[in-house]
Amino acid sequence: MNRSYSLVYDPLFYVTIGFFALLTTGLPVAIGQPNFLPIIQTLALFIFMLIPLRKGLVPQTLLVLGIWLVLQFAMVAILTWLLQGRTERAFHDGFQYGMDTIAWFYGVENTVRPDSFAAQPVARTIELLGIVFGSLISAGLIGVWFLVKAANQAAYSMGILLVALGNGLSLIGTVPLWSLCRIAGYAGLVALFSQPAINGTWRPQFYWQTQRRLIVTAFGLVALGLLLELFLPNLWRTLFRPLLP
Repeated sequence: MNRSYSLVYDPLFYVTIGFFALLTTGLPVAIGQPNFLPIIQTLALFIFMLIPLRKGLVPQTLLVLGIWLVLQFAMVAILTWLLQGRTERAFHDGFQYGMDTIAWFYGVENTVRPDSFAAQPVARTIELLGIVFGSLISAGLIGVWFLVKAANQAAYSMGILLVALGNGLSLIGTVPLWSLCRIAGYAGLVALFSQPAINGTWRPQFYWQTQRRLIVTAFGLVALGLLLELFLPNLWRTLFRPLLP
C-alpha cells in the first residue's frame, strides 16, 4: 500500500516556496515599496511555515524557513548590487542608510555601522523580544515579521558594500557572517516559540525534553552573532578596504 500523500514531503512544495520567496521579495524591491515588502513576505512565509508546523514537523518547518531566507537574502543583495537606486527606495531612509554604511566602511571619523547593536540598541532589543514573545502570542506571525525585516536589512547592507567595492573579490568581505548567525538563530526561535499557540502545549519542560538541541542551537547562534559583531565587522573592513577602487 502506498503511503498517504503529504504536502510537506512533495518536492514541488519547496519549489513553490522558492518561487514565492523570490516573487514577494523581488517585486516589492523592484518597484520600491518599503511597506509592502515586509508585509507580503511575512504573510506568505507565515502561511508556508504553518503547513508543516501544524503537523508537528519541526525539521520541515526549519527547512521551509531556511529555503525562504536564503533566497530572500540573495535576492535583496543582488538587486541592491545591480539596481541600487531602485532598491534603496524599498527601505525607509534607504539612501541615508546606504551612505552611513559606506561612511563606516571608509572609516569616516565618529561613524558606526548603522545596523549594529551599538547604533540601534533599542531597536535590536525589540527585535529579539518580538522574535521570542511575538512568536509566542501570535503562533509565529509577529516573529516572522521581525525575521524577514532582519534578513532584508542584512542583505541590503551586503549589497551596498558590493556596490562600494565594485569587484568580484569583494564578495567574501561583504558577507555579514555575524548577521547570518543571528538570523539563523532567529529562525530557530520562531519555529520553537510558535509551537505552543499551535499545539496547545505550554509546558517548558516538554520543549526542553523534546527539542533541546533546537533550543541550544538557536540561542547559541544568536549569542554567537552578537559576539562576532564585536570584532568581525572591523576586521572585515581592515582586510578588504584595500580593494576599494
